[in-house]
Amino acid sequence: MKKRTVIRIISFMSAVCLTGYGFFIKERNMNSRYKLQVQNSNIESLNTLEESLNNITETLNKTAYIEEGSDLITLTTKLFTEGEIAKNALSDLPNGTKNSATLYKFLSQVGNYSISCSKTAIEKGKVTDEQSDMMLKLYETSRTISNAFNEINKNYDNLDELTKMLDENIEKKVDIKTLAGSLDGIEESLKDYPTLIYDGPFSDHILSKNPIMLANEKSYSKEDCRKRAESVFGLKSGSLKYNGEQNGNIECYRFENDGITVSVTKTGRYIEYMRNSRDVENNKITNEKAIEYAEKFLEKLAVKNMKKTYYYADEGVCVINYAYMSGDTLCYTDLIKIGVALDNGEIMLFESSGFLTNHTPRPFDKLPHTVDEARAKVSKKLSIVSSKLCLIPTDSGKEVRCYEFLCKTKENQQILVYIGVKNLSTENILILQKSSAGTVVK
Repeated sequence: MKKRTVIRIISFMSAVCLTGYGFFIKERNMNSRYKLQVQNSNIESLNTLEESLNNITETLNKTAYIEEGSDLITLTTKLFTEGEIAKNALSDLPNGTKNSATLYKFLSQVGNYSISCSKTAIEKGKVTDEQSDMMLKLYETSRTISNAFNEINKNYDNLDELTKMLDENIEKKVDIKTLAGSLDGIEESLKDYPTLIYDGPFSDHILSKNPIMLANEKSYSKEDCRKRAESVFGLKSGSLKYNGEQNGNIECYRFENDGITVSVTKTGRYIEYMRNSRDVENNKITNEKAIEYAEKFLEKLAVKNMKKTYYYADEGVCVINYAYMSGDTLCYTDLIKIGVALDNGEIMLFESSGFLTNHTPRPFDKLPHTVDEARAKVSKKLSIVSSKLCLIPTDSGKEVRCYEFLCKTKENQQILVYIGVKNLSTENILILQKSSAGTVVK
């Protein structure tokens, strides 16, 4: 064989090898991308499933302290909805419904069973002890499942181990066969049901209505608003720079400089928002001292009759929630948040949109029912620690005056129960979670 022919053969074989290797690399990259897409999809489904399970657990915890059948409807509807969301997420996982048949059944029946309970309770006027006990069992089961998912979501590869663990735990905790009485004809589930997590009671209430405080206020120029912001926060004249307008229900001029953002309302020149983004490295003052700084700032703004409700500390900033006190009634609707730096007491955060939107004089009517009558509507499973009158927002954007009862469970978990002063219905139940950082409410 001629030398030239040998060279051609070697060159041809090299080209074939290189082409094959190129196809191999391309195919491997495509497979890697596909695996990554699948993995991301599975992680998203796991996150959705975990969130819904946590919501189911929290809601079941609340249903255990409901006495009136009519008060059970909202919570049980949420249970049904979150169960459907969780089932969809489970179905999106590899062999999710096949490997987790018991979990899928639990998700299907927890919502239907609770709605069935509410229907029966409405007919009888009360939630029976048997129903309440079953809700507690469901809560214990759901908490076991939630804890398992919280752990497994840290390690994506243990999906098979998770399903086995869940099936064992569910069968031990609750006899699924006893969850009879599912309602027929429930074919539609609510979509996009909102989940609200509060850092204080009703801190994220509806702000869609027009701000009451700005209705009859004078309009100010951009320059007037800039001067107002600099004066309030002790900034050098001319240091804040105009950075556009904020439209919507509360129209503002926005200013920025050196990590500080301030929004001032066009009418009334009220400070609607301020954020200082500097890092707070060392905590030198206590939360109690930070509260003193916040109250001095309220005095500077000439905002009176504000009462501290809850606070929490995070990343060197103590955030305190204040609500307006109208006579003997605490108005959670009229909210102001103030964040104070724990290194030097500087104001780092200010939010007054709730106050600007809702604050107005309220001539409250004479109470039609006494606190003792309201106290009788609180679940007997709870020990009442204290009570007070308050005003809370509803999902429809209205307000309802309530008796607020701070309660404790046998396990020393703190619960807030809100009983309406007019019809003595349970308007809301919130669960307090306290830590060294402060208090959050769910």
